[in-house]
Amino acid sequence: MDNKYINVLLIEDNLTDIALIREMLKEVRKPRFKLHNTRRLEDGLNHIEKMGADVLLLDLNLPDSFGFDTFLKAKERAPQIPIVILSVFDDEDIAINAVKGEAQDYLIKGKVDSTLLARSISYAIERKAIEGELIRHRDHLGELVQERTSELQAANALLQKEIEERKNAEEEIKASLEEKNILLEEIHHRVENNLQTISNLIGLEYTQINDKEPIEIYQESQNRVKAMALIHETLSRSEDFAIIDFARYTHDLINYLFKSYAVDKNIKVNTKIDGILLDIDTAVPCGLILNELVTNSIKYAFPSFYSESRDFVNDQAGYIAPGLEFVNEQFTDQNGITGEINITFTLDDGNYTLKVSDNGIGLPNNIDFRYAETTGMQLINALVRQLDGLIDLEINNGSEFKITFRESNV
Repeated sequence: MDNKYINVLLIEDNLTDIALIREMLKEVRKPRFKLHNTRRLEDGLNHIEKMGADVLLLDLNLPDSFGFDTFLKAKERAPQIPIVILSVFDDEDIAINAVKGEAQDYLIKGKVDSTLLARSISYAIERKAIEGELIRHRDHLGELVQERTSELQAANALLQKEIEERKNAEEEIKASLEEKNILLEEIHHRVENNLQTISNLIGLEYTQINDKEPIEIYQESQNRVKAMALIHETLSRSEDFAIIDFARYTHDLINYLFKSYAVDKNIKVNTKIDGILLDIDTAVPCGLILNELVTNSIKYAFPSFYSESRDFVNDQAGYIAPGLEFVNEQFTDQNGITGEINITFTLDDGNYTLKVSDNGIGLPNNIDFRYAETTGMQLINALVRQLDGLIDLEINNGSEFKITFRESNV
C-alpha cells in the first residue's frame, strides 16, 4: 500500500459490475482507492505476482473458474493478499465456508454500497495484517519451544553418550585384544604362505640346476623373493593395509629389475596401470608374473643390450640404471631409444587384463610357452592357474603376453 492509494484488484468479468464498483470506490474520499481489473482468474493472479495488490475483490464465477474453487485457487496462489468475495448468491453456507477458508469478507452483489465496500476493504487489510502478526508470533513461539527442546535433547544425548562411552570402554578393550589376536593370526598366515611360495620357487630352480650357472639361479631366486617383498613394502606404505597400489608397486619392481640386471640405457619401459588396486592374495601372483615377464624381456628380447656375463648388482634402494630417468611411470632414454617394454593393466566390468609386450626378437616359433621346460614359464603358467585366469601369446615385431582373470569376490 502506498501513501495515497489502496491498490485494489478486481477479478470480475461482468462489465456492469465492474463499472458499478469503480463508481463506488470513486465516491469514497478517504481512504483513496486505485482499481485494477482483470476478467479471468489466471490473468488476475499473474497481475498479483508481477505488480502486487493490497486487496483482492473476487467474483466466484469467472470464464476460467467457477464456484468456491475459484477462491481456493486464489488463496493458494496469493496467500499473502486479503481476499473479499463478491457473489450474486446470498448463500449462508457459502459465506461460512469462505470465512472458514480464510476469506476476509463475503459481500452480496446488489447489497453493497460505497461505504460498506470501503469498510470491508479496510477491515480486510487490517485483519490480514493482524493474522500475519499472529502467525509471526506463533512461529516465534514455536521456534523458542523447538530451541528449548533441542537444548534438552542435546543435554540428554550428551548424558546418554557418557553412559554409552563408559559402558563400551570394557567392550572396546576386549575387542582390541581380539583384533590383535586376529591380526597376529593373519600375519602368521601370510608369512606362512609366502615362505611356502619361496620354497616352491627354490624347488623349481633345482630342476634347472644343470642348465644354469649358480649365480644366475641365485639372482633369479633373489629377484622373485624381492618381487614378493615389494608387495609388503608397498602394503606398509598404504593407508589400507589390505590393498596394494599396483602402479606404485610396478614402479618399484621395474626400478629394481633394471638395476639388478644392469640394463642397457637403450631400453625404455612404458606403463599404463593407473587406478589398479589389488588385495594381497591377487597382488602376489600378479607381481611374480610381472617379474618373470619383464625379466624375460630384459634377458632375451634385446640380446644386443643385455649380456648375462655382466656382474650381478647388489640391491640398493632407490637406484635407477645409469642413463635412465623414471618420468610419468616410464623410463626415458636420453640418448635415443631402440628397445621398448610395454606394461598395461586394466579393469573392465570385473575383468582384469595384464599385458606385457616388447619390440624385441620374439620367441622361437617352435616353442609352446604353455609346456615350456624353463622355470620362468612354468611359474607363469602356474600363477595364471592360481588366478583362475587365461594366458595368450602374440608374436608380431616382438612378443606380447596377455593374462586375463576375474576380479575376486572376497
